[in-house]
This record gives sequence, C-alpha cells and structure tokens, in this order.
Amino acid sequence: MKFLLKWAFRLFLLLLVLLAVLALSFDAIVTGIAEGKLRKQTGLEVHLDKLELRPWSGRARAERLVIYNPAEFGGGPLVNVAELHVEYDPALAKERKLHLTVLRFNLAELHIIVDKAGQSNLDGVRKAVEEIRRGQRVTKTNTPMEFAGLDMLNLTLGKGTWTDLRVSGTPREFDLGVRNEVVQDMKDSKELVAKLTPIVLRAGLTFFGVGQPAPTQPATNAPPVLKPGEVSLPKR
Repeated sequence: MKFLLKWAFRLFLLLLVLLAVLALSFDAIVTGIAEGKLRKQTGLEVHLDKLELRPWSGRARAERLVIYNPAEFGGGPLVNVAELHVEYDPALAKERKLHLTVLRFNLAELHIIVDKAGQSNLDGVRKAVEEIRRGQRVTKTNTPMEFAGLDMLNLTLGKGTWTDLRVSGTPREFDLGVRNEVVQDMKDSKELVAKLTPIVLRAGLTFFGVGQPAPTQPATNAPPVLKPGEVSLPKR
C-alpha cells in the first residue's frame, strides 16, 4: 500500500511538472504561430518577442512587434510596436463583437521611405496585403469582428523617421510627442475616429515638421555688448 501511495505521489508531482512546462512553453508556441500568420497576411518579414493570449479572461499582450520593409526599400524596420495590450469582453467576442475595455498601444518607431519614383513603403505594403486577401476564401473565422466600443485607450507615439530617396536619402528623425495620452468612452467607430483625429493630426504635423517654432533671431535693437570700463551713452 505504501509502495502504491509513494508512486502515486511521484506521478502526481511529474504531472505538475509537465503542466508547468506546458504553461511556460504555451506563450512561445503561440508567439511562433502568430509570427507565421503575420508573415502570411502581410508578405513581410516579422519578429515578435512575446505574445500572451488569455482568451478565458479576455486579455492579450504583445511585446516588441517589428514588421520589416520589403527588400526594395532596404529591409529595415518599418514599424516597431513596443507594446500592444488589450483587454476585452470574452462573452461578446464569442458573438463576433469586439468590446475593448482597455487598449494600451506603444509605437516605438515608424519609418516611412519614399523611393525615387515617388512610391512609399506603405504603398507597397498596402498592395501586398490587398493581393493576399483577394486570394483568401472568406470564412467565419476570418470575417472582421464588429467593433462594439473602447472604454479606455492609452496611446504612446514615439519616433518617426522619414527617408526620401528622391532628395538626399538621409533619414530625418522626429519625436511624435505623444506620451501615455488617455482617451476614454468611445462607443463606436465614429467616436473613435473623432477622438483620435486631433492626436494623430498633431503627431503627423510634428512628423512632417509643420508647426514647429522658427529659430529665434537676435533683436536688431538689442543694446551693444560693452567692454570692461566702457559706458553706454544714450542716443540723441
């Protein structure tokens, strides 16, 4: 009897260890699958550090998602998302309705490149995605979900880089200037667009160098700089 209890206890411990290993490797497996799907959906090289999916609690989180440019645009990073954290209503998700309670989006970098023909890397990505989607068969699983509102958005937009190969080809970097900006209570897509437009517009103006203060010029009527021992006399 003691022998059976001893081996039953050892088997129980072994099962606990196996469950722990599966739990730890679950995120790695999901991350690899997500990388493959993103490559297939965009036709571009993708790197994802970590993806956490918790559908039973309505939570998902991605760390350092980097989508690379096509080869004709150099192959460097196009988009670098430092963090994407989502919390949603799992009951509504089963009905193909997406109600987000929390969305935290941290864009580390966006690099736009314009080639000598005037085409940007975003144009190439859009065309590639459209071509891939045309060849896909529409099913229940890939039909877009209905947007059912967003309670709170925490938005960070970091660095923007602009490279124009028609001119010098030297990258120009801009701070988009959005840090942990909170937007709340967007009940539908119209409210989402209305509340995000001023923020995105402000970041876009910064990206293209619009609205930045001009460099200060010395005043023409400034008093002259005096040497030691000199006295300034009033003009008549």
